[in-house]
Amino acid sequence: ADFVLRILLCLVDIEDNTAVLLSLNKIAVLNNLTFLLCWSNEEAARYLETFKAYESKDATSIQKREKDNFVDQVADVLTTVRSINKTDSSQLLSQFGSLKQLIGTPMDELSLCPGIGDKKVRRLFDAFHKPFNSAASKRRKEMNKRTEVSGRKIDEDLVVG
Repeated sequence: ADFVLRILLCLVDIEDNTAVLLSLNKIAVLNNLTFLLCWSNEEAARYLETFKAYESKDATSIQKREKDNFVDQVADVLTTVRSINKTDSSQLLSQFGSLKQLIGTPMDELSLCPGIGDKKVRRLFDAFHKPFNSAASKRRKEMNKRTEVSGRKIDEDLVVG
């Protein structure tokens, strides 16, 4: 076995627990333990039952499964957008036919889709059309400005020459 699971299971039952939990956390880190906090006996029991149930299982039983068909893959992509769920994903895919069509759809057409409100439309549209970070956005704008300027220069040189 390449991996050994070592757990420190702690039932928190005192009001002023900060100092104690900090010390236990330090012990867990130093001894390579997974530190789990429980707030009730029932929660601790559920953890123990779960660990016992999975102790002889292969790790593949809890690993994420790859999506094999197109609809599941599209649903996986669309549900990364906040507030879009699998039902919305299937509705959008059936309404617009393909992911490419969906990405190219204007906001006003997206809002006509049943079950997709203004917030979802805005978030979905922004996810497709806004840059992921502001630094990349600034670089892209600079490149576009340079391309436009150099493009005009080339056109002017061809007209004059």
